[in-house]
Amino acid sequence: MNPERILLHNAELVLPDRLAEGGVLVEAGRIQSVLVNPRAWPEADRIIDLEGDYLAPGFIDLHIHGASGVDLMTAGPEAVSTLGRFLLRSGTTRFLPTAVPDSDAAYLQVISAIEEAMRQPSEKRSAAAIVGIHFEGPFLSPGCHGALDPARFRTFRTATDLQPFLAGPIRQAGGVAMMTLAPELEGGLDLITELRGNGIIAAIGHSQAPFEICDAALARGARHVTHYPNGLAPLHHRESGVAVWALLQDQVTIDVIADGIHVDRRMLSLIHKIKSAEKMGLISDAIPACGLPDGTYQVWGEPISVCDRRTSNASGRLAGSVITVLDAVSNLAHWGFPLVDIFRMSSQVPASVLGVGDELGSISEGKRADLIGLDHDLRVRLAAVDGWIERFV
Repeated sequence: MNPERILLHNAELVLPDRLAEGGVLVEAGRIQSVLVNPRAWPEADRIIDLEGDYLAPGFIDLHIHGASGVDLMTAGPEAVSTLGRFLLRSGTTRFLPTAVPDSDAAYLQVISAIEEAMRQPSEKRSAAAIVGIHFEGPFLSPGCHGALDPARFRTFRTATDLQPFLAGPIRQAGGVAMMTLAPELEGGLDLITELRGNGIIAAIGHSQAPFEICDAALARGARHVTHYPNGLAPLHHRESGVAVWALLQDQVTIDVIADGIHVDRRMLSLIHKIKSAEKMGLISDAIPACGLPDGTYQVWGEPISVCDRRTSNASGRLAGSVITVLDAVSNLAHWGFPLVDIFRMSSQVPASVLGVGDELGSISEGKRADLIGLDHDLRVRLAAVDGWIERFV
């Protein structure tokens, strides 16, 4: 049987460099044709009229701890899939479950649940797909621990210290692995070498590294900074650490939490002006309370309060966010960022960071058909993962 040909037309396409009227033809889970102002539409087995809505690449969330009551540190495979269904309704078509510092046994449980969820057939998921796993730590600076438990932090000494983080089952299922670390720690630079040698993406975060150590980390293969500028030594005019280095290094990408709480919107404008949308990505950094009412929730063994979208732990520190990537996109649009840039930050940059830019992240012929339809108020009306389409009222 030939695969179904699906035409999505009468859309305002969000292309990598512009908006354009047109549509796409999807076949066998991929974008077969991008049709810009065509004279005639091709034949198709199924035709979906977007009625002038935006058709954009699906969001990719590099950093998420949970949502809708699902805590990825304790979730089983069905709960992980439940999270994926929640995310799909907000336009996230791929996500990287993110683990916080914990015991080896806890890490193994997380890896097992993610791997099992990844192996579910896509047509049975109707959910955002899992890209792999992100380890936020445990090789982090106690001086920049944020809401993470510094008692769980570790020091890298030998290659055996990396064993719990090789994530073999996830990678055998086609996933990627990423680790956020502080390169200034004892063994930090050697850790980057080991990570890259094992095909794991190295990112800098929760770090007080001086400029020179950052340069050394870059030479070893660390080219991304996690939730910039949170969890870093502050930007200072007489001390140049990660915060300055990340802005100056054109090779380095960063991601930000654009909730208006973690980073002031004017600071986001400054970051965008320096880094451009080519090197600046959006993440949620969402915790299990995302999607739930204000209140107090047990997360990572402690109470975290949520009030007016602000999270705080018992010590008053920010403890992740309760936004989705869609919320970040809507915020940036409200603050006047160019729409094409916003979608590049929510899709193309994350795909590039993960090394899957040839498969995902933009509406381009040959890429996987991860697509979202949004009205002009940026409400998600349609989402597709590998061409499997879900429509929302």
